[in-house]
Amino acid sequence: MTTLLASSPSSDTTMVLFSGVSILILLFWYLATDKDRVKRNVGSAIVLLIAIFSLFAIISPSNLMQVVSGKKDFSEAHNLQGGIEIVGGSAFIIEVQPNIDEETGDEIQLTPSAMDTAKSILEKRLNESGTLDAPVSVQGNRIEIQIPNIDPADAEALKKILTTTAKLTIHKAHPQSQRLAGLVAAGEETVPGYRAYPQDVKDEEGKVIGTRHILVSRKPALTGKEVAAAWPDRSTNTSVNIELTSKGGKLMEDFTRTLRPGVDLIVSILDGKVINAASLNRESPILSSNFRITGLDNLEECIELSKGLSNPMENDIEIIDERTISATLGEATVKQGINAGLAGLALTIVFILLYYRYSGIVAIIGLSLNILILFGAMALFNASFTLPGIAGIILTIGVAVDANVLVYERMREELANGKSVHAAIKAAYEKAFSAIFDANITTLLTALILFWQATGSVKGFAVTLTMGILGTMLSALLCTRVMFAWSEDTGILKKVKFMDLVPKKVIDFLGKRKLAFTLSSVMILGGLVSLGIKGDSQLGIDFVGGSVTRFEIPAGQTITQSSAQQIIDSVETEKAASAQIEKTATGESFLTIKSTRSDSPSLLEAVRTQIPGFNEKQALEAKQTQILDEDGKPVVHYVVDASTSAVSPTLGGEFLENAIWALSLGIFCVLIYITLRFEFSFALGAFLALVHDILITLGILIVTGQELSLIHVGAFLTIAGYSINDTIVVFDRLREDLKSKPGDVRDVMNSAINTTLSRTVITSVTTFVSVAVLYFYGGASLKAFSFTIMIGVLVGTYSSIFIASPIVYIFSKARGINLRREVLDSELESEMNPQNV
Repeated sequence: MTTLLASSPSSDTTMVLFSGVSILILLFWYLATDKDRVKRNVGSAIVLLIAIFSLFAIISPSNLMQVVSGKKDFSEAHNLQGGIEIVGGSAFIIEVQPNIDEETGDEIQLTPSAMDTAKSILEKRLNESGTLDAPVSVQGNRIEIQIPNIDPADAEALKKILTTTAKLTIHKAHPQSQRLAGLVAAGEETVPGYRAYPQDVKDEEGKVIGTRHILVSRKPALTGKEVAAAWPDRSTNTSVNIELTSKGGKLMEDFTRTLRPGVDLIVSILDGKVINAASLNRESPILSSNFRITGLDNLEECIELSKGLSNPMENDIEIIDERTISATLGEATVKQGINAGLAGLALTIVFILLYYRYSGIVAIIGLSLNILILFGAMALFNASFTLPGIAGIILTIGVAVDANVLVYERMREELANGKSVHAAIKAAYEKAFSAIFDANITTLLTALILFWQATGSVKGFAVTLTMGILGTMLSALLCTRVMFAWSEDTGILKKVKFMDLVPKKVIDFLGKRKLAFTLSSVMILGGLVSLGIKGDSQLGIDFVGGSVTRFEIPAGQTITQSSAQQIIDSVETEKAASAQIEKTATGESFLTIKSTRSDSPSLLEAVRTQIPGFNEKQALEAKQTQILDEDGKPVVHYVVDASTSAVSPTLGGEFLENAIWALSLGIFCVLIYITLRFEFSFALGAFLALVHDILITLGILIVTGQELSLIHVGAFLTIAGYSINDTIVVFDRLREDLKSKPGDVRDVMNSAINTTLSRTVITSVTTFVSVAVLYFYGGASLKAFSFTIMIGVLVGTYSSIFIASPIVYIFSKARGINLRREVLDSELESEMNPQNV
C-alpha cells in the first residue's frame, strides 16, 4: 500500500519550491523561443536540473559522497521506502463502531473528535509495544495502520492489544439481581434504570461452563476514563491493580460511601461483560484511588487488560481488513519483481537498439531519465513501493517506449518523403506531439481515478503509473529531442537509419469488419454467459471477504496438494476451505490456504502441527520483541512464517462497489475527454472499443477460472488506458489524413491504419514481452495482474485495428454525415476559437 507521510523540513521545502519554480521558468522559456540553439540549451538545463533534483531526492548529496567513498552501503543511504509487501510487516483497517445511547437505544454519531481520540489511543498502544514507526491515519470512521518490519507472530499478538476495547465501567448491582437478572435478560421483565449484563460461570479448573446475568444500574458510578494506571499482579497472574485519577478517587469514595459492606455488590463490566462482582470488605468499607480487579484467567489476559485500561477506547472497534507479509516472503517478492523488471527492461533495450540503432540509444537515455524521475518523485513524496507498484514501473517502461516509437515512426515517414535529418526530426516531434499528449492524458485520467477510488496496495500501482506517465511525457518530448539537437550540432548524427520489419503491404482492414464484429460478438457473449453461470464464485476475498494464508515452503521440502488438502479437510470448518501448491519459474514453492476469517486460526494450527518443519521455532535470541505471550515471555517465532490477508464481507462488498465505480467513472471520463478533443463519431468509436476490450478481457478471465481481486481493478483501468492510447494514435493519423488526402473515406481509413501499423505492432510487442516476463518470473503474487494485462494488450491491439475505425465509419454513414467535412469544420472552429483547444 502506498503511504504519503508528512512533508520534509522547511529547508528542504524551500529547496523543492525554488527548484520547481526554476524548472517552470525554464520550461516557459523553452516553449516560447523559436531559436534552435536557445531551445537546445534551455532544454538541456531543464533535463539536467530535473535529473540532479531526482537523484538528490533519492539520496542526499552527503549520503551520495559516503556511498561513493565506500563508507555507506546504498541500501542504508537512499530515501526510498518499501511497503509491507516488500519489507514484510502488517497492515490493519480498523472500523470504529458508534456507541449506543443507553436510555434511547439510538446510535451516537461518530464525530471527528471521537476518531482523533481513537487514533491517539491506538498510537499510544503501539508505542507501548515498541512499534514507534507505524503510521496511523484516519479515513472516515476507519483507522488504517501500517506496521513495517514486524513478524507474523508479533503481528498476531499486537492485533489482540490493538483490538482490546477495554471499556471499563463500575456499577452498583440491583438488590434483587439474583431474582430479576435472568428475567430482564430474557425480556420477560423490565426494571427502569437497570440493565442485565452476562457473566461467565466457571468450574474449579477455571473452564467456562455456562453464563449467568447480573442486573446493574444503567448509569455507571465511574468509567475507564478515570483510570490513571493499570498493571498485572504477577503474584497471582489473575488480577489487575488499578490506580485512579484524583477525580476518579473522589468518585470512588463517594460511590462506596453509599454501599452497605457485605450486602451491596460492586460490579466491574469490561466490554459489555461482567468480569468481577464483589461486596465491600467490612474492615475497609470505603475504596479510593487504588483497588484490584480479580477473576481473570491468566497473565496474558491481565497484560492485555492492563494495556487496554491504560489507554481505554471509548468506542468498540473491529479489524475489517488485515494483511500480514513475512519478511522472508517480502524478500522473495522483491527478488522476483526486480529480476522480472530487469529482464523486461533488458529485452526492451536490446530490441530498441537493434530496431532503431543510434536513435535507440537516445531512447534508452530518455527511458533512464524517466525511471530516475519516477524514483525521485517516490522518494520526494515519501511514497512506499508496493508489489503492484513494481508492476506499475514495469508497465511504465512499455508506455515510455510507445512515445519514442511514435516519434521515430513519424521520423521514418518524414525521411522517406525526402526531408533532411534536421527537418525530419523537427517535423516528427511536432506531428507526434498530439498523439503522445492525448494518449498519455487518457491513461493519466484512469490512473488518477484509480488512486482516488482504490484502496490498499492498489494505490501503489496508481501512484507509480501516474508518476511514470508524467516522466514519460517529459523524457520523450524534451530529453530525447535535446539529445538529437546535440547529436546534430556536434556532428555525431549525420544520417538516421531504422530497421523495418513490418511490410508496407496495404491491407483492407475495413473490409474485414464483419468477420471482426462476429468474432468479437462471440467472445463477448461467451464471456457474459460464463459470468452468469459462475457468478460470485469468481470473486476473491477482496470482494466477498475471507482469509488467505500463504507459507513459503522451505527448499528441499516437498508437500503435495492432496496431502495439504487432507490436513485442511480434517479440520471442522464453517465453510469448505482449500489448499493449493504454487510453484514459480524461479523455483520457489508456496502453500496457500483459502478459508473464512473465523476458520483461519484453526487451519493455521493444523498446518503447523501436521506438516513437518512448519512448527519449528526460531531461537528467541534471533528475534527481539516487546510483545509477550500468556506466560509473559516473548512470542514464539517460527522458521516457516505465514503471510495472511483477511477481509471482512462488509469491506469486501465496499471494495466491489468501489471497483465498479472506478471502472465506470474511468470510462466515462475518457469518453468526455475524447468527445472534447475529437468529433463525436471518433469518441463513440473509442468508447465502444474500450468497452469491447474490457468485456472480452473479463470474459477470458472468467472462462480461464481466474479469481478476481482488487489488483484486477488496476489491470482493467490500465487496459482502458492502453486501449485508448492505441485507438487515439490511429484516430489522430486518420483525422490528419482526412484533412490532407483526397479520396474515399474508407480508403483514407485503411491508409491511416496501415500507416500506424508499424507503431502498433512494435508497441504491443514490447509491452507484451515486458509483462510476459513479469508473468513468468515475477512470482505468484503478480501472475493474475500480468496475465490480465497480457490479454488486454492483445485485445486492445486487435480492437484498435479491426473495431474502433470501422465503428466510426459505420456510425458516420448511418448518420448520413461527411466525416471529412466534420473534421474540417471542427478544425476551422478550433482555429477561430483557440481558447477552446
